[in-house]
Amino acid sequence: MESVITQYFGEWGGWIIGALIALIAKDSITQFWSGFRFLMGSDFDVDDIVYINGTKKARIIRQGIYKTTFYVYDHERKFIVPNDRLWALNIEKQLPKYEDKQDAIK
Repeated sequence: MESVITQYFGEWGGWIIGALIALIAKDSITQFWSGFRFLMGSDFDVDDIVYINGTKKARIIRQGIYKTTFYVYDHERKFIVPNDRLWALNIEKQLPKYEDKQDAIK
């Protein structure tokens, strides 16, 4: 195998093939890493009510490595976002309301 690579691509053949594979798999690697960061963060969980871009009320239905699914109440439809684009959205989590300031501190 190494001699075939050397014959067709020269002594840099292994590096060329490695670079081509990295370029081909770039999107998958980016989506995986974004999904991993989103899942490992404790900011959002399944069934959380969030606001997307400050106007659309939605509920997180499913979190995966490659995509996150929201249910948008205004349109009564699912909204699937690839995780590499998830960080571009302005997602705000609705926090529980507290009766007085002492409860909020606890």
